[in-house]
Amino acid sequence: MAYVLINHGWTNVRPLDHWQRRLAVALRRQGHQVFYPQYPNTLEPTFEDWQWLLNAELELLLETRGESTDEIIVIGHSLGNVLWLKSATDALLPSGLVVDRLLMVAPPERTGISKLPSFDISRTDAEIRNALHSSAKQIILVGSDNDPWSPSGLQAAIGDPLGLEAIIIPGAAHLSNKDGWGAWQGVIDWVNNPEADITRR
Repeated sequence: MAYVLINHGWTNVRPLDHWQRRLAVALRRQGHQVFYPQYPNTLEPTFEDWQWLLNAELELLLETRGESTDEIIVIGHSLGNVLWLKSATDALLPSGLVVDRLLMVAPPERTGISKLPSFDISRTDAEIRNALHSSAKQIILVGSDNDPWSPSGLQAAIGDPLGLEAIIIPGAAHLSNKDGWGAWQGVIDWVNNPEADITRR
């Protein structure tokens, strides 16, 4: 069993046909402890509100886990990744927390979220990279080659600055339900086995 936190993105209200919603259901049926918070004011979010709830969920997760050594897995999509990055960079995560696995799906470039200034990370790439790698033992970056939120390319815009080798799924756009990403067997498999093919549909 794993303790899984799922962080949704901008405008997401956990629709039935989104892969994150389906992931939460599938993992709960398998017996995992899944935390899937609905972040507030998703059309006009503020980092402060989202960060408060992120920490509240993490504290509840840690309290539920207790002395167990079961894995802690964090899965973010889009703005949910920026939430984690900024929280880690600004040292706002619970003290001493290092999650076992972090999956970052389709994080946006900085220019893509310019309308959300509270989510801006005013640190150098090196500072952000070091904070990110200190927050998780394993980090997987997944995206596509035609994501409108990462026009410079996922590897160049996100992977290289953060010291990650991106897994590219051709033609997957922003990997949202609007892009046809409802069923995603690979991410379910990956939670159960980190060696699984995460690109599997």
